[in-house]
Amino acid sequence: MVQPGTDASETNSSIQEQILPLTAPQVYGFLGHAYVLGILQNYEECKPWIYNNYIQLYISQHYIDIKEYRLDFNPDLLIIFGNVPWLEYNRTDKGTLARLGVDIHAFLKDHIDRGFYFFSYVNDFYIPNSISYQEYHFTHDILVYGYNLDKRTYNIAIFDDNRLFSMREISYEVFEQAYFSDTRQDYISLMRKVSPDEYDSFKYDMKLGKYDLDLELMVDMMADYLHGVNTGDRLKLYLNPEPGFYGMNVYKALKDYFSLLLQDQINLDVRQMHILWEHKKMMIARIRYLQELGYLGEEVTSLEAFIKIEKEVFTLRNMLLKFFVSRNTTIIENIIKALDGIHDAEKEAIQDLINQICRDNHLNHAASF
Repeated sequence: MVQPGTDASETNSSIQEQILPLTAPQVYGFLGHAYVLGILQNYEECKPWIYNNYIQLYISQHYIDIKEYRLDFNPDLLIIFGNVPWLEYNRTDKGTLARLGVDIHAFLKDHIDRGFYFFSYVNDFYIPNSISYQEYHFTHDILVYGYNLDKRTYNIAIFDDNRLFSMREISYEVFEQAYFSDTRQDYISLMRKVSPDEYDSFKYDMKLGKYDLDLELMVDMMADYLHGVNTGDRLKLYLNPEPGFYGMNVYKALKDYFSLLLQDQINLDVRQMHILWEHKKMMIARIRYLQELGYLGEEVTSLEAFIKIEKEVFTLRNMLLKFFVSRNTTIIENIIKALDGIHDAEKEAIQDLINQICRDNHLNHAASF
């Protein structure tokens, strides 16, 4: 297998199969996060970036205005797709490749051989085991991370018909149908995992190949989450802050959403509770990572609190899935009631965690302001 970072001249044109590393991601509620984490989780050096991120949550006012109430991590996947210090990106679009007469199969093989994962949009109507397969036309994300010339297949990652992150094989012919079908977007992003020893070649321009854990930043992000601060204020040099609900304030927005759902004034979307559950999983994983590195001791009171919260949110997630089938409004009423208790428990857990990180590592910060 050719490792990510291999130069094109080093690849062998006789290679019949190439599969780049990809694992089941910690976050898969949105495929943009799933693809990035599925690539990076394979590497120990990427964990500092992962755990300095995936702390803040938000619901953009834009989505509230169109009655979507889309809960996501912040920075969201659109910002992350271009600002990851462990990924080198190339970008193009389907129209450009078509105008230049580029053979898509040769294009895919060349990039995969050089360690690049291929992200684009396809029509899921043609993708077996997808939610909309042979039912309706639907533009959705796809990641191609491998090929087999003998079998004429690609290795892809998608959402399957069980709404789960799934890694599968599809034929060249199926890929062609889905890729060349009309889609609402034709963007193509090619991502290559950069190794630490490449840092010197990047440090004067893109600064890729290095990211150190920053405890003070982590605490600041946790404080933003705790106090509902718009983290976009930290990026004002590059982007205007996105108005909306941030951090613990998302619980209020979620209650507003479920109240509208009770009145049949908004469409059901199960992703909010799924993302909320993944957030709690990431908080638990972050605490254990800090313990592993020695930044937290064995006794962390907030860990047990987050384990309990994670189980409660997972229960609410499953209750919402039951509502998807039964439409029993009592389920929604119970979810609304439960969110208040989870909010209060998490507020206390975050305060405890911030204070313990600061105390154990002699940082000047307090969660009580």
